[in-house]
Amino acid sequence: MNIDLSKFLTVAALMSQGLGTAACTINLGNGLTDTNIGPETSTTSTTGTTDDTTTTDGGTEGTATGTDSSVPTTTEAPTTTEATAGTTDATAGTATDATTGEGFVCSDGTALEDPAWVCDENPDCPDGSDEVTGCGLEAFTCSGDKKEIPATWACDEVADCVDNSDEVTGCGQEAFTCADGIEIPATWKCDTAQDCADGSDEADC
Repeated sequence: MNIDLSKFLTVAALMSQGLGTAACTINLGNGLTDTNIGPETSTTSTTGTTDDTTTTDGGTEGTATGTDSSVPTTTEAPTTTEATAGTTDATAGTATDATTGEGFVCSDGTALEDPAWVCDENPDCPDGSDEVTGCGLEAFTCSGDKKEIPATWACDEVADCVDNSDEVTGCGQEAFTCADGIEIPATWKCDTAQDCADGSDEADC
């Protein structure tokens, strides 16, 4: 068959410009013509499944179903354990703070009028216990006047009790009490050296 090359090129140009859908007639020679030469159209199918739904007239209506990728799916955030769960209340079971002085009674039985006086670096109890026991410190009680001193002061080679008992009884030694009330170690009695100010440790030897 004979094809008019110029017409063929014209049709090809139209098709390349998207105009191939328009109807056109090509003379193929020998009295033969071909109408509506153009790009073949295709139908794009939608991926998915079809649910058949029965209508009132007995027919079925197809409903396309599928996954819409444009709708993001969200994952529920995992729950976290409450931070306070299982923790111990720091205030639970703790003893009343001795520094508050609330309900404080001196070791000798004297009650303080003002709780603020406890552990204020100024002894208010007759035995000074508000500055020792009242501060939560372990106490050593002097032998003579029954005053309290911190136990760590006992046997430190410095007399803190008026009767020196923290350096004798406080050291776990047997004491000899001089006539003036001062304690000395019992082994110093009758050692021919006067240790009591009144010399009573060397009397009656």
